[in-house]
Amino acid sequence: MGDRISAVSARAFELPFVTPFQNSKVRFERISYVWVEVSCGGITGRGEATAMPGYSPETVPSMLAAVNDYLGPAIRGMDPFAETGLEAAGAAALPGNPYARSALEMALLELRAKLLGVPAHVLLGGACHEEIRLGGIVSYDTPERMAAQARWWADKGAVALQVKLIRERARSAATVAAVREAVGRDIVVGVDGNGSFTPLEALRTMEAIAPYGVDFFEQPVPAADLGGMALLVRKGAIPVVADESLWTARDALRLRDAGAAHGFNLKLAKSGIVETRRIMAVADAAGIPYGLGTMLETGLGTLANVHFAATLRAPLFPAEAVGPWMVRDDVSGVRLARGSVELSWLVPSGPGWGGSL
Repeated sequence: MGDRISAVSARAFELPFVTPFQNSKVRFERISYVWVEVSCGGITGRGEATAMPGYSPETVPSMLAAVNDYLGPAIRGMDPFAETGLEAAGAAALPGNPYARSALEMALLELRAKLLGVPAHVLLGGACHEEIRLGGIVSYDTPERMAAQARWWADKGAVALQVKLIRERARSAATVAAVREAVGRDIVVGVDGNGSFTPLEALRTMEAIAPYGVDFFEQPVPAADLGGMALLVRKGAIPVVADESLWTARDALRLRDAGAAHGFNLKLAKSGIVETRRIMAVADAAGIPYGLGTMLETGLGTLANVHFAATLRAPLFPAEAVGPWMVRDDVSGVRLARGSVELSWLVPSGPGWGGSL
C-alpha cells in the first residue's frame, strides 16, 4: 500500500491590480485568491482559485470552509492516485462548490505529477507545444484608453485580444474601431459582453462591429438565456462563444442541443480539471472548438493553465494566461519563463507545475 494523503489545507490572500480592471459588471482594484495544498509522503501539490465578485459563485470564506472543513477531511487518508474515489468522496462531503473543488483538483494533479517525477502536462495527455503564445485582455474604459491598452498588448507580442464591452451599440462600435486602428488586421480581436446584452441589443451591436473584423463575441447575453444565445448563432454576424453559460459537461450538452454556441471558453477555475476535460470530450464529439480563458491567476494558477494549454492541439483562440501581467503578485513567489516573444510562456519541464520559486 502506497502513501496516503496526510494533509489538506487552504489559505487566502489579496493582491492589487497593476491598473484597475473593469468588465461589464464590476470594476476591480484588488483581487482575492485561495491556495490549496495537499501533502503525501513528504510531497506537496498546490492549486489555486480566484474569488471574483460578479463572476465566481463562491467567496473567500466559503472556499476556505469548503476545503478546510469538508473536502479536505473527506479525502484525507486516501490514495492520491484514486481519482474517481477522490471525486466521489468530495462530492459526497460537499456537492457543488466548483471553485474550491477546482483548486483541490489542481493540487492533487501536481501532487501526482511530483510523486511520479513528471511535468503535470504528462498526466493531461502530453504537451503539443513547447511555448504558449498569449492573448491580451482589454479592460472596459473609453475607446481611446482601450485602444491604448490594445497597442500595449500588441507591442508585447499579443496574437489576440479580448475586448470588454457593455450594452451601448455606438460606444461598442467606436471602441472596436479604435482598437482595430491601433493594432491593425493581423491580430485576432474578440469581444466579451459578460452577459450584459439583450439578444436584440447584441444583434444590433454585432451588425455595428462586424465591419471591423471581430472574430467572436463571447457571452453576449445572460448565462441562462440559451434561447438568446441560439438566436445569435442563427442570426448574428459574428461567431458566438459561451463562457458564463458553460460550467459543466451537462451545460456543454445543453449548448450543443440548443445550437447556442459556435465555440467554448474553458476555465479551469470555474469547472475544475476533471470537468473541463469532460467538456472537451463533448465539444470534440460535437465539432465545437474551444480555447482556454483566464480568471487572472497568480503565477501558480498561470503555471497550471500553461500546462493545460500545452495539451490543446488547435485552440479556438490563444490562451489568456496573462494574470501575472495584470496583477501585482508579490505573494506567490512563482516565476515563469518567457518564450520567443515577451507575451508568451515556455511550458515547464520540471516535476509538477515546474516554474521557479
